[in-house]
Amino acid sequence: MTSVGFIPALRALPSAKLEAVDRDSHPARFRAGAVIRPAGERASAVVLLLSGTVVATHTQPCGGEVWPDRWTGPAIVDKAAVLDGETPSTGLAAITAVTARLLPRIRFMRLLDEEQSVREHVLGQLAKDVMASRQRLSQAVTLPAVAQLAAWLVAQNPTDRVAWRGSQEQLARMLGRSRVTINRALARLTDTGAVRVTDQGIVVVDRSRLDVFSNDC
Repeated sequence: MTSVGFIPALRALPSAKLEAVDRDSHPARFRAGAVIRPAGERASAVVLLLSGTVVATHTQPCGGEVWPDRWTGPAIVDKAAVLDGETPSTGLAAITAVTARLLPRIRFMRLLDEEQSVREHVLGQLAKDVMASRQRLSQAVTLPAVAQLAAWLVAQNPTDRVAWRGSQEQLARMLGRSRVTINRALARLTDTGAVRVTDQGIVVVDRSRLDVFSNDC
């Protein structure tokens, strides 16, 4: 199997098709913190993320940055921007070291047209992304910071209990809050024993207690 065969949307493709995707794309590597695509630049290629984590970035008028979306490989990054074909207001950045293949937009569109399994997977994932974005927006607008953070940590559903491995500054960008606000909210959850901050990241200690906070309006 080629490297792109590990991407969920492409796993059902026969070997010949996977090899064609591999030939039509070109390899790319980005260091942590690198800009993959600046805001205001059309998505001329889809990022087939093999390893690492990529975020969508949006700079606020006041200069702050928020991350409205995040992908961890293997995955197809920012499908909506590629399908839209217009100039997106968000950019893409690597928050860890990233390995990827860049598939030209026209080749990606042809793949969707020709391969039902890819088309169904992409459409299904887009629907999930839309619903998740609605939930994050409603939580950001209606919930206090502690409840929003608790709900977000619950939604990560970590198998190893580590719900977040980045910095608190990065977490604040994910949630659209200031670092000070997130620090205070995290301190509240830590003081009550719901989570613990370790060298590995934010560890969920008491899921039931975290659930209670996530429903505290």
